Amino acid sequence: MRIAAPGAPVDELAALGPRGRRLAATSAASMFAADVSAPTPVIDPVPVVLDAEDWDTLSAGLIQRVRLLDALYADLYGPRTVLGTDVAPAAELLQDPAYLRSAIGIPSRGATHLFAVTSTVARQADGSWVVLEDSVDVPDGAGFALELRRVLSRCAPSLYRSTELRRLHPFFDTVRTALHRRTRTDGRAGRTVVLTAGDPDDPLRAFDQSWLANLLGSPVVSVGDLQTGSGSLTLRLPGVDSDPGDTVDALVRLLPSAQLDPLDLGPTPYGGVTGLVEAARCGDVEMLNPFGAGLLENPALRAALPDLCRQILHEDLQLRPAAPTVGASTGAEPARWLSSDPAGGDDLVERPVRLRLMVIASEDGYEVLPGGVAHTDDEAPEALKDIWVTVPETFALPEGADEEPGGERSPGTGSTSGGATSEGSAPGRADAVDSGAAPANGAGVDLGVLTAYPAMTRSIGSDLFWFGRYLERVDSTARLLRTVLDTSNDLGSERSASAGTAQAVLLGAVTDVTTTYPGFLDLDPQDPESVRSEISSLLTDSGRPGSLAQSYASLAHTTRTLRDLISDDVWPVIARMRGSFHLLAGSDNRPLEQGLTDIVDGCLTLSGAVADSMPRNLGWDLTEVGRKLERTMGLLSLLRATLGHRRTRAAEARIAGAVALITESGASYRRTFHAAVQPELLLELLLHDTTLPRSIAFQLDRLNSTLDRLPEVTPSPELRAPLTALRSRIGSWEPQELLRPASGTAPGSTSAVASAPTPAARGGAPTSMLEEADAAIGSLRELATALENRFFRPSESTSRWGIDDV
Repeated sequence: MRIAAPGAPVDELAALGPRGRRLAATSAASMFAADVSAPTPVIDPVPVVLDAEDWDTLSAGLIQRVRLLDALYADLYGPRTVLGTDVAPAAELLQDPAYLRSAIGIPSRGATHLFAVTSTVARQADGSWVVLEDSVDVPDGAGFALELRRVLSRCAPSLYRSTELRRLHPFFDTVRTALHRRTRTDGRAGRTVVLTAGDPDDPLRAFDQSWLANLLGSPVVSVGDLQTGSGSLTLRLPGVDSDPGDTVDALVRLLPSAQLDPLDLGPTPYGGVTGLVEAARCGDVEMLNPFGAGLLENPALRAALPDLCRQILHEDLQLRPAAPTVGASTGAEPARWLSSDPAGGDDLVERPVRLRLMVIASEDGYEVLPGGVAHTDDEAPEALKDIWVTVPETFALPEGADEEPGGERSPGTGSTSGGATSEGSAPGRADAVDSGAAPANGAGVDLGVLTAYPAMTRSIGSDLFWFGRYLERVDSTARLLRTVLDTSNDLGSERSASAGTAQAVLLGAVTDVTTTYPGFLDLDPQDPESVRSEISSLLTDSGRPGSLAQSYASLAHTTRTLRDLISDDVWPVIARMRGSFHLLAGSDNRPLEQGLTDIVDGCLTLSGAVADSMPRNLGWDLTEVGRKLERTMGLLSLLRATLGHRRTRAAEARIAGAVALITESGASYRRTFHAAVQPELLLELLLHDTTLPRSIAFQLDRLNSTLDRLPEVTPSPELRAPLTALRSRIGSWEPQELLRPASGTAPGSTSAVASAPTPAARGGAPTSMLEEADAAIGSLRELATALENRFFRPSESTSRWGIDDV
């Protein structure tokens, strides 16, 4: 059976032509989950189109199936009457390890037990639909569906304008409202969180789960963010003891049931939340989906569903399970859908597909997401296809209800925008309002929505703190390398001693600041090949602690863990930065300076996107603390490495000029002093100018004000003492005294970092800057440790992907 597509999309596909379709597919593949370090999927821009009649048939069958599964769950974990009949495969169910006896008798707050189910369906040649499998324990695919719609609507907008489609976001608005009403309790909005593993071994799954959390408007948490006590489940908050306001009312779990509670369910690879089953049994927290839902995926149970449906629902099952040997008979042949040629031909071909669709509980029962992801199902490489559900021509809304909140026109009201604009935008974060139009007279409407306070767990706080540190680390390292390369290009052609000294000092500063020892300290700075090789390693070796590549990899990873908190505009920036690193690692002889400039530009764009979108709450403060700590330590390390020894005035002038470029302080210096760059004057500016965004005084002022906003039940002297001592120390610094050669100090000696290679080979008499900078950096490290111990779990004071003070 060939599935005929509507005329408008076919005409638009023909207008795009083979080249346009290939360009759309390539662009969509590069944009799909762009921030995820995973193989690029094959994307087919030709959609699977379901008209309203087909969709009504399919969605009705899926809803009936989930109703049946929900009734089976209620019985299998309740009275278990079905096990006494001849219809249910009792032996197979009782032997299934997914049957968790500890979950028997756990109540449900809503009218249904199951919250979400993902079903994989296929159409047969005779026009009937069959179900290939159900994902009940850990449903997935909603995030992928929205992401695929987003990227394809941007890569082929004319195709999406050709047909009016059912949009995806309104579905989640409805689900969010239903979840809000289901969890509200005692006159307050219920707290719903999404539990994931955040598994770095499966970044695409983590991506999909984070998107679902974003669509539900719920924070992502890990098992370490949760704790139980007195039958309730609460969040572990940064820095303050949990109180009743931190109670979790519903847990949307995206971990297998058996991995959740080591007390009742046995040891788990993630540790689990001890006492979680008991908390659910007490009714203080609802599990969505409930414990043990994986039992409904039992193959023997799936085969028995037609008979069970007649026994339990007194209905014939509309969507039957697929035969064990699909294709064994003519009637089991799959239908074929219009697709791009996997061999790269210009003509469209027909391919069988399987559709993954999600059913989610709503206030009135269950609803099916009007779209999803289709996977081609033949011997050719698998491709992903968007699923379109067209709007019936007779579709209409009540008068006055043609505008959705935010002014966006609903489908069926004459708009021809299709899904291109609406699905390309970020999902709304606010709770959905009740259905129905506002009164024409503009009178107020009781929206029925209770405000929920934003959640901030310890792991989220730790991720935000490290996000700020790694963003600053990537930016400062890229600026340092770019300036050193530019300056070395200028100095390399000179024969003077001052040029050679300045070049050696700047290259050594790269090693000292990044602590990538031995680095340039073991190289001849006059050997261009050795210098280029070391810089290439710093740019591309992600396994080398302190390298730019390692810092970027950690930034990208930390950013992915914060997907539900950070603007969607961040991901194209992360993807472009990753592309810059790939180009630097390639063999196309691209200038390193150009690649570094692209990375600096990416950091600036990323900083702007975060600054314009992140609420000024605890999360913002933790990010700012991380950035200010990292920038201050970087500045002190840079000044120590470049100005810690006295050299000839000619060499110092060149070194100070490079430092001014690295710190973006050249323009301020010229406007302030109207003189050539001198180390003493530059140091005065970088130490004490509170108006210069990259000065140390500016960082400490911001750090102090941010610490004042952090939540503290009682004052924390371990936070205040290091900062107070640091501000007092730096405030007393006089540039001329700092740069005076230290008496009785052997050239090249260091006081606080005894394990670091000394810069004696670069010549010059050591100054007081070495000892003072080491003491200041020590105070900053003490403050960073105190912050992590105070606001994050002590066992996770260093993130598993992070390297503190590399």
